[in-house]
Amino acid sequence: MAKERIYPFAVASVRSMENKLLTKQKLLQMAEAKDAEEALRFLQDSDYGKTQIGDVHEFETMIQANLEEAYQAMGKLIPNEVFMDIFRFKNDYHNVKVLIKEEISKVNGRKFLIQGGSIPVEDLRKFFRERNYMEMPCIDAKAVEEAIELYAKTKNGRYIDTTLDRACFRVMSDAAEKLGIPYVATYVRKLADITNLKTLYRIYTLKRTEQELTEGLVPGGEISTEALLHAFRSDNVAAALKETGYGRLCDSMELGFTAFEKACDDYLTEYVKEAKYKTLTPEPVAAYILAKETEAKCVRIIMTCKLHNIDADTIKERVREAYV
Repeated sequence: MAKERIYPFAVASVRSMENKLLTKQKLLQMAEAKDAEEALRFLQDSDYGKTQIGDVHEFETMIQANLEEAYQAMGKLIPNEVFMDIFRFKNDYHNVKVLIKEEISKVNGRKFLIQGGSIPVEDLRKFFRERNYMEMPCIDAKAVEEAIELYAKTKNGRYIDTTLDRACFRVMSDAAEKLGIPYVATYVRKLADITNLKTLYRIYTLKRTEQELTEGLVPGGEISTEALLHAFRSDNVAAALKETGYGRLCDSMELGFTAFEKACDDYLTEYVKEAKYKTLTPEPVAAYILAKETEAKCVRIIMTCKLHNIDADTIKERVREAYV
């Protein structure tokens, strides 16, 4: 197939797959289910039903299998592996964090490992144990050793997370810039900014230190560290961020962290939706993956809330905007 025909074919395939995405109405129906078992039945009637589980508490297995299927399908449509790997790197880094903590604690962390990375889970486990970084090109070896060293000095697991998060965003940002698709590069920058805004708001609300904020910020965004620190030192975080381009989004900080987190996810979804109007370029493929990840987050929120007997109205307030 000639290269100029690959993207139109990929987009046509994605348009067909979009019909299987859960609509906002379907998600709200799940939220209104009388219990977790009924919510699960809604899920089993969808594309998630391809994966059978023995108990409602195993719903995460359905989510992971559905996401992995989406990653694999999109990988076959786009010949450039880096294109798909950009969205997989965060799963690789999540798994490395789990493996570091497993090594330190001597407690098996297998149940916390997730599928969908650029490196299969069992291969990653093997390469990590051997410290075979040649087989893990997306993993920053220096960051891994730094995280382990910082934990040894402080006995604080936070440094494992922050060190690996920074490394992950460096890898994502570099790959996105080299890929040369503005839509993807812009998404990664927005994701970095949103991640930093969430970190800022959490640290500020919990009255933690400026040092903890600085250590928790990730690279790759457009909001400068100076601007974030200025907001942290101010009496009104949202007002201090008015001129960053995220002013309207930051207004929702006044509603509390849960509402702000939802607003952040919805902001990214609105950006992702711009790809609906593309027909010959790979943006819809990226958008589909991001839509599936948002959908998975919504399903996870609903099922977790149902298992904890949280009322339907509260759940619906937390459900993110859907792509379709």
